[in-house]
Amino acid sequence: MKKLIFIFLFPLLVSAQSKTDQEKFLQIDSYANGLLSEWDIPGLALVIVRKDQVIYSKGYGFSDLENKIPVSSSTLFPIASNSKLFTSTLAAQLAFEGKLDLDIPARRYLPDLNFFNPELNYKVTLRDMLSHRTGLPAYDGIWVNASFKRPELIGKVAYMKPSLGFREGYIYNNIMYTSAGVAIEAVTNKSWEENVSERIFKPLGMNASGFTGLGEKPKNHSFSYFEAENSNKIKPRTFVSQSESLAPAGNIYSSMTDMSKWLITQVNGGKFNGKQVLAAEAIAETMIPNAIADKRGRYDELSNSIYALGRILQTYKGTKMISHTGSIDGFYSNLTYLPKDSIALFIVHNFMPAGSLRSVMNLPIIDILKDREITDWSGRYRKDYLETVERNKKNVDEINASQIKNTFPSHQASAYTGTYNHPVYGKIMISLEKNTLQIQYRSLNKMLHHWHYDQFITMDEGDGFPDLRISFLTNDKGDIDRISTRPFGDPVTEFIRVK
Repeated sequence: MKKLIFIFLFPLLVSAQSKTDQEKFLQIDSYANGLLSEWDIPGLALVIVRKDQVIYSKGYGFSDLENKIPVSSSTLFPIASNSKLFTSTLAAQLAFEGKLDLDIPARRYLPDLNFFNPELNYKVTLRDMLSHRTGLPAYDGIWVNASFKRPELIGKVAYMKPSLGFREGYIYNNIMYTSAGVAIEAVTNKSWEENVSERIFKPLGMNASGFTGLGEKPKNHSFSYFEAENSNKIKPRTFVSQSESLAPAGNIYSSMTDMSKWLITQVNGGKFNGKQVLAAEAIAETMIPNAIADKRGRYDELSNSIYALGRILQTYKGTKMISHTGSIDGFYSNLTYLPKDSIALFIVHNFMPAGSLRSVMNLPIIDILKDREITDWSGRYRKDYLETVERNKKNVDEINASQIKNTFPSHQASAYTGTYNHPVYGKIMISLEKNTLQIQYRSLNKMLHHWHYDQFITMDEGDGFPDLRISFLTNDKGDIDRISTRPFGDPVTEFIRVK
């Protein structure tokens, strides 16, 4: 009789478990739709794996608002800085194979790499680069929308003055990841893209994945959107920050179908479909903590975060969580792995005003999967966002109030024209068209509007291009010989007139 009872009860237990999963999926579905509604997000996609199975994969909203093309599991999105895990995994794999060492000076593989502080030439390792502990500030303006090739970008490291001592703290630095990618190229005699394709994409069957800037953009690639200034209209972003030089730090695009394979490989220690594609030791290496990324912490539910190699380690409500975010050109993503639960997820959306959500949009999903109280992270961050919007409005008002009216440039318009150069940031060209000054900087080509005295600005034209404020400076003779500006948000920099 006991055996019969067991036989009859067992299917009921399985059915109850299946129903519980379905209930959780309905909650996840409601949560995702709620994000779209609360933030006006055009499109979002999510995939969840458990052990070696995809348990949830779905698209929400639109990848193309104008043509009403819905997001699906095959829609392609840039994964931005979640590309870093591909780079760090390659480095760890090559270290496992004995082809490089993460803990010797990186100049062994990059002889042309020179730091501002010569001491760093003999100390900085690939592990330092991959865990953001070199002391170098971001200098993201160097690579944004730039045509520099990777060797040229590495040559600019010599001008990057550290803001912290070596291994003194954590500063996120994309250029160090590019440098690590070049080291991978050096020891394999193959491009970083070839290494990713041959060692990861092809063995995992990630056939739709690729690299931004190589070839034409695929037709099923999502658009990203921003809110046009002073209009509240949602428009597609046309300005592209990504550049070829950035690739090892953030140039991969992928779909939920393909990312599920990457997630399964992570959960299973490098195995996919029963085959050891990547060494378990290499996967484990990327999860070894190296640098405290967040010393203060903000929320009780989250522990201080520690950066490993292309991953962040912390706990959420007592659950060990290994994650990373991505942000580029209006696309925001989060990759999360829960090792104790053998669960991993990837979520991405395409709306700039909701960019801050990337850090927490995974957390309610974890709450649902763990069957516990759901914390309203979206509500918390929405409140922060609205407060930031108000602060920014006040800042703009203060800047506008600082404008000195009825002033004029000190020179004739033609005196400002010419080419201005900086050894790190490249060339800015000022031309005169129909008696109006025009600026060309990388792909930015805009009219300069007089602000006051010798200061000019670009204006928002509803295209998503960043605004610039330009100050023209004179030499002892009173001739215009320099430009002062903040290239894409970097510190104030002077460009010297060369012709």
